[in-house]
Amino acid sequence: MVASGQAASTRPSKLSFLKLAGPGLVVAATGIGSGDVVAGTVAGANYGVLLLWAILIGAFFKYVLTEGIARWQLATGTTALEGWAAHLPVWVSWYFGIYLVLWTVAVTAALTNATGLGLANLTNGAIPQGWGAVLHSLFGFCFVLAGGYAGFEKLMKFLVGVMACAILLCAGLTFSAPAAAVRGMLVPSVPPGAGMYVLALIGGIGGSITILSYSYWMREEKLTQPEQLGYVRGDVGIAYSFTALFGIAIALIANETFFVRGLALSDTEAVAGMAEMLGEVLGAFGAWAYSIGFWAAVFASLLGVWQSVPYLYADCYGIIRKLSPEARHAATRVTSTPYRLALLFVALVPLPFAFTGRPLAIIMIYTVVGSLFVPFLAATLLYLNNHVSWTSAVPKNGWAANCLLIVILAVFLIIGIQEIVKAIT
Repeated sequence: MVASGQAASTRPSKLSFLKLAGPGLVVAATGIGSGDVVAGTVAGANYGVLLLWAILIGAFFKYVLTEGIARWQLATGTTALEGWAAHLPVWVSWYFGIYLVLWTVAVTAALTNATGLGLANLTNGAIPQGWGAVLHSLFGFCFVLAGGYAGFEKLMKFLVGVMACAILLCAGLTFSAPAAAVRGMLVPSVPPGAGMYVLALIGGIGGSITILSYSYWMREEKLTQPEQLGYVRGDVGIAYSFTALFGIAIALIANETFFVRGLALSDTEAVAGMAEMLGEVLGAFGAWAYSIGFWAAVFASLLGVWQSVPYLYADCYGIIRKLSPEARHAATRVTSTPYRLALLFVALVPLPFAFTGRPLAIIMIYTVVGSLFVPFLAATLLYLNNHVSWTSAVPKNGWAANCLLIVILAVFLIIGIQEIVKAIT
């Protein structure tokens, strides 16, 4: 952990997995949620190991974007939202504000439905999915409100351990085709009708708007000095390596339990069906391990969104009110009124969607909607990290970073337009 006394150090902080300060673990746990689990499950069940490459690319793309945001903040001392407001046309900030509200509705509805599914699966339906969704949303609100960042970080670390042990163990015990899996990771292939799943995997793996939250978690951990760039890069790298490993594990389990057996994936029965199939393969242990791992993953993602998204609203508030930098910073503290009002909105807005009876449909809509943010972020980073001057020792974009951002922009635009056309026609 980077302590306050180290903030002014003239050399990068030492990085080790056991000393991860929290931002890496938190961003991994927040990004690994309903989007990763459900998209990976559906893709693995319908296409086997053919789309594993999309998970790797998605995690790598998110590393590039998060590293770009971190470099901007270490160089300028401002968040990406503040950078947009200061250096881009005013419509950019308005576009993001409107999109943020729509995204909040989609993602909170997806996460509450997913946690409700997880709890219903663990209790064999004793707690219905809808009421489980409501309970998780209200618990998330109360915990974030009372626990602050320190309590939130501790619980997230615990949930990361639970979901890693459960899901990776299930994947290891069912793994049977290493050659096919390696081929699926290294040889890109898009089977007919798989375009939406590719978009969901690349866009959903590792989160979307929640990438911006890394800025605020950096502040919480006193990662503010240019000399700490090496630590931040390592922290983000470990986070997205774990994200990729977890997403691949989910797809491999689905491949073994559904695709290899030639079984169809039911919309509303996917989670229960996966647990049931693992019960047949691994016994009662497999069913319980997957059920607990799924619940821990989606609950960690819910907590991460409930804690992090209010930062974005509070930052927007400070920008709209044209507050001073110090006042904007104060507005994004977890004890501020703007933050707490935004937390209340995040917790209440998904409740009407808890009883739709189509939890996986909502989750898949969220993954597509969330992925549409990625080209927007890539485009703004191309401008901010190239054309805005700064005097910091933090480097601007090199040719490799620019090429990757252009690729990210192009890939998401092509796939996104393709899927929008399909949806309309």
